[in-house]
Amino acid sequence: MPSVLRQCSSRQQLPTGFVPATQLCNTPRVVSSRKCSSRQAVATLSPVLEPLRAPARETQYAENSIVAFSKPRRWDEQEQPPTVPLYVSLCDEVCAACQRQPEAVRAGLKALHCLGVWGIVVPVWWGQVEAEPGRYDWQPYESVFQVARELGLRVQVAFCFHGDERHRLPGWVLQAGQQCPDVFFTDRAGHRNKECLSIGVDHVPALAGRSALQAYTDLLEDFCNNFSQLLGSVVTDADIGLGPNGELRYPSTPSDTCWDFPGVGEFQCYDSFMVASLSAAAQQVGQPHWGNSGPHDAGSYRQWPHQTGFFHHQGSWDSEYGRFFLQWYSSMLLQHAEDVLAGAGRVLKPHGVRLHARLPTIHWWYNQAAHAAELAAGLYNTGSRNGYLAFCQVLARHGASLVLTGGEMRDCEQPSYALASPETLLLQLRATAASQHVPVTLCNLSGRFDSDALAELERKGFDSSCYRGIDVGHVNALVFNSMSDAMFEPHNWLGFKDWAGRVRDHNAATAAEQQLRSTRRANSTVPVHSATPIISRPAQEAGNGVVQVQQQQQVERESALV
Repeated sequence: MPSVLRQCSSRQQLPTGFVPATQLCNTPRVVSSRKCSSRQAVATLSPVLEPLRAPARETQYAENSIVAFSKPRRWDEQEQPPTVPLYVSLCDEVCAACQRQPEAVRAGLKALHCLGVWGIVVPVWWGQVEAEPGRYDWQPYESVFQVARELGLRVQVAFCFHGDERHRLPGWVLQAGQQCPDVFFTDRAGHRNKECLSIGVDHVPALAGRSALQAYTDLLEDFCNNFSQLLGSVVTDADIGLGPNGELRYPSTPSDTCWDFPGVGEFQCYDSFMVASLSAAAQQVGQPHWGNSGPHDAGSYRQWPHQTGFFHHQGSWDSEYGRFFLQWYSSMLLQHAEDVLAGAGRVLKPHGVRLHARLPTIHWWYNQAAHAAELAAGLYNTGSRNGYLAFCQVLARHGASLVLTGGEMRDCEQPSYALASPETLLLQLRATAASQHVPVTLCNLSGRFDSDALAELERKGFDSSCYRGIDVGHVNALVFNSMSDAMFEPHNWLGFKDWAGRVRDHNAATAAEQQLRSTRRANSTVPVHSATPIISRPAQEAGNGVVQVQQQQQVERESALV
């Protein structure tokens, strides 16, 4: 449980201006660290609470209070979402604390609600839910969903079919990996990556008689059966995990000690299932020797492009063999996305749940011709080829939105030797999505509360731009990562509160602009009653005078000819 929430519940000494959450749980009024009149409170808090407060309710509020209460938005109210709704992602500690001390978590979520936060993002980890094959435990998430329902917060569920440093894949999946190690991605040296399953087993019944796709779909179906009453009303969105960190990519840069920034990473195509697919693809193009293995000169995890024979500016990545391999490597990811999203759509869409999918923002070596780090991750994007177009087309076919991270990152913050450009990469991704009419959700990558990071996330969320002739407007949603212990530190909270207020102001301005445009379009429609042009009387008289002069001149010319 976050230390700040623990302090709230134990009534320990807190910083000045910090209001313990447990003091606020059972009162309908805003609690303040100092007294103020209701008239002063209205003037101070009006921009925050006016859309949410009951008209006749008087409010007490202090500017530095950490929690402000107002009338909750009911989950069943048909309220129009803002132009760019703001979500906040929950960390694991908050989800766990919701079971032990729900009132403390409720206070924190109410504080976010009062700032205009539209919803929360709840990560659902495969390893935590399905401890045994086919048996699911949703209890850790029931209390979170219930609190969100009571407060009127929408929920986006992030289905995490992967592991990381703190979360493991289900034990029975790891046991299946001991019996058949090729269920995991494998590099050239034979190292098995246990962050997620190899896409080579999507259709192979290697998991207690089920394929990986069947296991993913079964979990989604049980989720729908367990939370059927909340789907479409409280649980409105689902972020479908497609790979490491939930993103559609290969684990080319593992989180262990194998890789360091800005290393290129390594191809992950050496498990037996991937090699069999590569061999079949090579047979189809009449070059069977191309299917023996991946590129032999692609280097190791920590190497830079110029240190390899494959990725340097004159490397074999642009040879006939290189283009064949990269096309096959990328197409495997495309097919994986097609299959997973198709299964998720069949299960979730009938319940009114929208689909989302993540693409990574691998920005180092972006300004290098080969875009080496992207190629190693399976994203066939180079200086002369838009490798994200096919991925966005997959999302468009399945009606899924695109989730992008790194909204707070700036080019000036990157080391020059990495040839990185997170801003240009993000713009390319958003423009490609716009060309396919795919909605975009923008997230921050790290939980930074400094003014520069928040301002950059705000700018990219609302400002319009252009990329190679494609207009890029505002995003469809913003996600702040995450509600954790750091958020409720007084300095960070005040910064986040101000930033959330600017997001509300942007939404209000955008809504007013859209309303003005609609009014102008409606008023610009003039009915046409006759095909004869309407000419004013002065203009008509002036025209008659000109005609009379012209006729007199014509008579004089004819008389002269005679």
